Formats: sequence, structure tokens, C-alpha cells
Amino acid sequence: MTASSFDIPALLRDGRRKKVILDTDTFNEVDDQFALAYAMLSPDRIELLSVNAAPFLNNRSTSPADGMEKSYREIHRIMELTDAKMAKTVPVYRGSERFMGPDRQPVESPACDNIINTVLSSDGGDGPVFIVALGAITNVASAIAKCPEIAGKAVVIWLGGHALWRPDTKEFNLRQDIPGAQLLFDSGIPLYVIPCDGVCSQFITTVPELEYYLAGKNPLCDYLCGITAGYTKEPYGWSKVIWDVTAVAALTVPAAEETVTIPRPILTSDCRWAFDSARKPYVYVRKIRRDPIYADLFRKLSSAEGA
Repeated sequence: MTASSFDIPALLRDGRRKKVILDTDTFNEVDDQFALAYAMLSPDRIELLSVNAAPFLNNRSTSPADGMEKSYREIHRIMELTDAKMAKTVPVYRGSERFMGPDRQPVESPACDNIINTVLSSDGGDGPVFIVALGAITNVASAIAKCPEIAGKAVVIWLGGHALWRPDTKEFNLRQDIPGAQLLFDSGIPLYVIPCDGVCSQFITTVPELEYYLAGKNPLCDYLCGITAGYTKEPYGWSKVIWDVTAVAALTVPAAEETVTIPRPILTSDCRWAFDSARKPYVYVRKIRRDPIYADLFRKLSSAEGA
């Protein structure tokens, strides 16, 4: 059986531990840090094979390459805070230094090769490799472009784009690399997508909530509380979406995400969705129940032992 023939929602709910590559722009915001720690602290559901640093460009970076390098360093920081022993055994790879061009040619990087080598070397007997992507899809799209064969042995879980009913899909992860996202949706790789505005935008928390459940528990929790509180200059009445946690939660608390399997949309060059019922299917998350995910997240973060 190939990955393309799997019922992805059923596969996520079967209770078995999944092999995972995490692809993350960890310094871009504050949510990737939560998601990376959450993945590390969920060994009952996730066998974390490796972590890739993804590129990003915003006011926290001077270029996609700079964003990737800052993410690479932040990955190591979070892994050390979460589980220093595990940090020594799970490899971390630098990713793309630029986004994919209109020609959709692969952007070479250690992360791209890591995806290919890991997927191809998997025997597939216990299911596909899950590539959980939390940023611009460049590393993953490059691996698909360079080695289309991985589509038969992998599943991509991506937090990217907006809900299908939104007038545009100019979401940060997607709009940074439109050709890469187009390649992903046009490819045959099994795909599970969590939209941001309109779906994941309900996954909010607040500084008081974080401090109540996490502050003082361990150095990791204190770090996460600190970077979240420092993300805004107007904290009064403020709430924060910890977006990327939901991509990991697809594996840890799958029942909290309501899905539907529908034809893949077409991504236009001006960042809009178009539709064709003849397209290959994908799994679209249309609703998230935030409470069971946060309950699982807070318990696991509180248990981190770090060094």
C-alpha cells in the first residue's frame, strides 16, 4: 500500500506512533517554539526523526537565509531547554536560503536532502513518514521537485493559507513562497492542510493563561512565557494565536480537528483559491477544538526536564 492510498484521518487516529520530520521557521514568531517542544514531549505519538530549519523574511530577519539561520539556532535552543539528551540524538538541518522561483526548480539544501533520504530509506511497514511543515513550504516543495518518488511514502501536514471561503489566501507561510505552495497543491503527495484565518485563528491563548499553567514549572516554560509576553507592546486584553501547535496536534490530539476530504484547490499567482472538482483529494481541516489541545500541550510542557 502506498501513502497516496491511505485514509489520512483514519491513519492519524489509529493510535500508533508516527515517524515525523519537523520543518520549522522557529525564530519567525513564538508559536514554532511551542510546537517543537510539544513534538519532543509527545514520544507516545511521535518519533521525531529530525528537524529542518525553514527560511522566513519579516521584521525579525534581513533575508530568507538570515531567517533560516536564526531558526536553526532557535531550534537548538528549544531542544536543549526541552530535553538535552534528546537534543543530542535528533539531527537538525539547515534549510533553503531562498524561496522557490517561478520555474519551480528545487532549492538545494541539507534539509531538502534530509527529507528525501529519510523518506526513501523508510521501509513503510509502519506507515508513511509525516513531514510536519510550520513555515514557508520551500524545503518540502524542493524535496518533492527533486524526488517525486517520495510522494509514495510520505504525508505532508502543513499549516498554511487561509480558509477556502476567504477572499484571498495571503497568509504568511503561503505568500512567502507561492511557487512552492503551488507545487505542493499540484503534486500527488498526500496532504493535510490547516488553514490559518478562518480556522486556526480560533486557537488563541493569553499571557495570564500561560502564566497560570506554565510559569515557574521549568526553564522551558519560563522561556515560552517570556517570549510570548514580549511579542506585544500592548498586553492589556491581548490574546495570541499559537498557530503551529495545531499541526503537531494533528498527530497528538487528532480528534480535536474536524476534517473533510475534498479536491485540492488551485492556488493562483495573486494568492487566491480557484476550484476544479477533478483535482486530486486532500484533507482540509475546517474546525479546531482548542481546549483538548491546550490541555495536552500545557501538561506536556510542564513536564519538560531540560538538562
